[in-house]
Amino acid sequence: MKFIRYDSRFEAGEILADFVLKERNSFKDRILENNIQFFCFAIPNGGVPVAEGFCSKLNIKYDILIVRKIKIPYNTEAGFGAVTTDGTILINKPLLNQLSLSGKAIKDSIVLTKEEISDRLKFYDKTSISEDFYEKNIENKYIFLLDDGLASGFTMLAALNMIKKYNPSKVFVAVPTAPLRTVRVVEKGVDDLFCPNIRDVLWFAVADAYKNWYDVPETEVLEMINNSNYYISSINET
Repeated sequence: MKFIRYDSRFEAGEILADFVLKERNSFKDRILENNIQFFCFAIPNGGVPVAEGFCSKLNIKYDILIVRKIKIPYNTEAGFGAVTTDGTILINKPLLNQLSLSGKAIKDSIVLTKEEISDRLKFYDKTSISEDFYEKNIENKYIFLLDDGLASGFTMLAALNMIKKYNPSKVFVAVPTAPLRTVRVVEKGVDDLFCPNIRDVLWFAVADAYKNWYDVPETEVLEMINNSNYYISSINET
C-alpha cells in the first residue's frame, strides 16, 4: 500500500493517535477510564504541532521536552551529544573518540548547550519547572515521546534517558515517520515504538513524509502552546 504524505504535522499527530489505538486497542478503554494515567512529551519545534493533533484525538496532556545538541566547536552544525530540559547529558562516545577534543573544549560545549536550554526555558516561561513536576507527570505513568519524525534518533535517545530517570510505568516513542535503521536502534530502549511510515531506504528525510513541510519557528510554537487545551505549563495544572 502506497503511503500518502501527511498534509501537516497536526494531521500527522491525528493519524498517529489512530495508529496507536489500532496497534494497542486496550489503550482506548484505559484512556477513557483514566486519561491521567497517560502523559506526552513533545520535542520542539516540530513535535509540538504533532502533539496537538495526537493529544486532541486521545484527550491527554503534554509538555515540551527541550533537547539541544552539544555542538562540535569547529563544526557547529554537528554535535557529539545532547542535553535535555533537566540537564540530562547523553554523549555520542564513538563520535567523541574520533574528535580529539580537549577536556576543556568538551566541558565548554556542554556549558554552552545548558545555557541555550536555559534561554529556551525563559522563552517558554518555564524557568520555575522542577523535578517535582517531572515526578508528578512521569512516575508510574504511560509516557509518549513525540516528534515529527526520527532521523539519526540521537535526540530521541537523549530524551528517553531523561524520562527514565523519573520511573515511568512504560515509555513509548510515537512518530509519524522514521527510517528502519533508526527504528531498530530506538525501539531497544522503549516498551513500544509506533510509526505509521517506516522507510527502509539509504537516504532518508523527515520532510519527505509531509506535503506542507517547513521549519516551525519558535514564535509559532509559543502561540500554539499558549492557546492549547492540552499543554501543561506548570506543576499546578492537572
